[in-house]
Amino acid sequence: MYETWLGMDVGMSALIALAWAVLSRRLGRLARHDDAARLVRAARGTTVWLVIAMVAVLAKVAMAVLLSQSGWEFAADRFLIIPVLYLAPAVLAFVWTVPVYWRVRRAGRTARAESVTVAVETRVELTSLKAALPPRLTAVGGVLTWWAAFVVPPVPPFGGEVLGYGFAFLLAGLLLVLKLRGESGRVLAGATVPSLGRRTLRSAAIVLGVLAVATGGIVWWQQTSVLPDRYSMAEHGVGGVHAGHGQSAPSGAPERSVTELTGPKTGVPDHRFTLTAQKTELRLPSGATVDGWTFNGTAPGPLLRAGQGELVEVELVNKDVAAGVSLHWHGIDVPNAEDGVPGLTQDSVAAGASHVYRFRLPAAGSYWYHSHQLSSEQVRRGLYGGFIVDPPTGPPSATEVPVLLHTFDTTAGKVSYTIGDSDQLRREKIPAGTKVRLRLINTDSLIKRFTLTGTPFRIVAVDGTEVNQPTELSAVQLPVGGGGRFDLEYTQPNGPVRLAEKQRLDAGILLSPDGTGDRAPDTSGPEFDVTGYGARGTTPFDANSHFNVDQTLYLDNQAGFFDGKFALLWSINGEVFPNVPPITVREGDLVRLTFVNRSHLDHPMHLHGHHALVLARDGKPATGSPLWLDTVTVSPGETWTIAFRADNPGIWMDHCHNLDHAEIGMVMHLAYEGYTTPFVAGKGTPNQPE
Repeated sequence: MYETWLGMDVGMSALIALAWAVLSRRLGRLARHDDAARLVRAARGTTVWLVIAMVAVLAKVAMAVLLSQSGWEFAADRFLIIPVLYLAPAVLAFVWTVPVYWRVRRAGRTARAESVTVAVETRVELTSLKAALPPRLTAVGGVLTWWAAFVVPPVPPFGGEVLGYGFAFLLAGLLLVLKLRGESGRVLAGATVPSLGRRTLRSAAIVLGVLAVATGGIVWWQQTSVLPDRYSMAEHGVGGVHAGHGQSAPSGAPERSVTELTGPKTGVPDHRFTLTAQKTELRLPSGATVDGWTFNGTAPGPLLRAGQGELVEVELVNKDVAAGVSLHWHGIDVPNAEDGVPGLTQDSVAAGASHVYRFRLPAAGSYWYHSHQLSSEQVRRGLYGGFIVDPPTGPPSATEVPVLLHTFDTTAGKVSYTIGDSDQLRREKIPAGTKVRLRLINTDSLIKRFTLTGTPFRIVAVDGTEVNQPTELSAVQLPVGGGGRFDLEYTQPNGPVRLAEKQRLDAGILLSPDGTGDRAPDTSGPEFDVTGYGARGTTPFDANSHFNVDQTLYLDNQAGFFDGKFALLWSINGEVFPNVPPITVREGDLVRLTFVNRSHLDHPMHLHGHHALVLARDGKPATGSPLWLDTVTVSPGETWTIAFRADNPGIWMDHCHNLDHAEIGMVMHLAYEGYTTPFVAGKGTPNQPE
């Protein structure tokens, strides 16, 4: 329901601005009606707008209360800043303006009954500052409130917002006082409601003036949003802060380049892989076609597999992708130079060129790889694949079924959901009694809800990390955020087992002893909460530890310009890339981050180079198995608190893995003190990281 309240809150802000502006204008005209009949008719419509205006204010207050049910973080500005802008003047209007209006209205009725004009001494009361200013200030407050709700949401501790909104409100009040000062004299002098023609001309002049000012502001806003042709992702517009000390991080040691942070440069690799990026027309089993880009001609690309601790060497060859490509190892905490972020850890690989990655695999689990160049487009069109890292003891003693879920845009302009390379129901023959391991990998940007019907099962790993003492589950929905992974295990029964995703119940995988049969997916179960699953275990730190860096990150959507284009932006602490301040750490720091999603969509926040321990969700401590994630999916109205040790130096790109959100602003960096990069990004370079 949070998304609903948020949308209604924005709508009520706009309604306050409109209703109180109309009400103010009608009250001003009412003071000039000396004809009793006309005054009474005008008062009827004014009463309607008065009711609408008051209801809008009460609804706005109700929205603040409802939003606060998700937590103080979601409504603090609605209680500490916003009420001064709209509620305070609305209360004054109720106390001062409304009684005057009712007296004038009653006087009009009496005058009409007696067939006399309405006394000017009665009407002039509506033009006094005490009666006329509050409704106009409420309209101004509605505009500022809408701006705060939709364009630039205030971010604690609200210092700048208090000054900015306070100045705007006081300036508007001063201008209104100057405008209203002579109104009483004009009414006393016998001024009446202007003719329709004069009102139209005056309104047109006001509208044109407002449009001229607004257009100038919009043009300036657009121009200042354009990203430079070349910029360093290590130099943000507002500078880094070492949150543990509350000041700019000192730079005593000489800077080191991230290019030094490579995997082993020598030694014979245990595994060599070659991945060739190329244009490929994909034909799905349904007959739909995709104008895609692939690795080695398939989407997903080849499934890579190696053992924990082994040295792998991957050569990326770009055959004909003109925009360039790279390889990021999602969830594998590789050395910084091997992370595959163009403009930060390398240059993108141009068409006809190649690049070699070398690294040892630090931990077993289910992972995946994808291009990080223009990733919102390149991943969606097919530049991705799975990567399984086996424990030192070898592959699990189970029949494995990799499940890479993806969404393609077909050449017919439709959306096609696939598991592996199929957009239809896939059948697998699994003998009864066989232990099966399903590796669910969500390569899509949006959260996906899986169901497994026909057998109890256990979740044995999340984001590549084994679950401590997993228990059996059945009839639950498993939410897997963009980029996230769940490993499921079950024993194949005599009948069929159906894996499905809630958006495409007609597709998925049917596993049965003879590869035939059917079973309808069951989506009636509750949504699974991973923070309370499994048994507690020992961890190197916990919520009571001392944290060197402690930051709260507010995730918002706001209207604005990004790189010269108007869009619904996705911001972190009120800023969009490249103006989001980096989180600056020193090697060895213990870091705590709290994500607060105040927007209307999910944000799977992906940490490059690190896994973080989940401490709490919505303020409630995690009670299950230690949950180490590299992608934390924060739904609207949720807070997640995580912590990690800064033990992998470099400059890391951390971002929302809804890649459309990363494309237009929801990107930040984790910067280790003392490191720099020689690479640059921008339209004038080959590097377009997302």
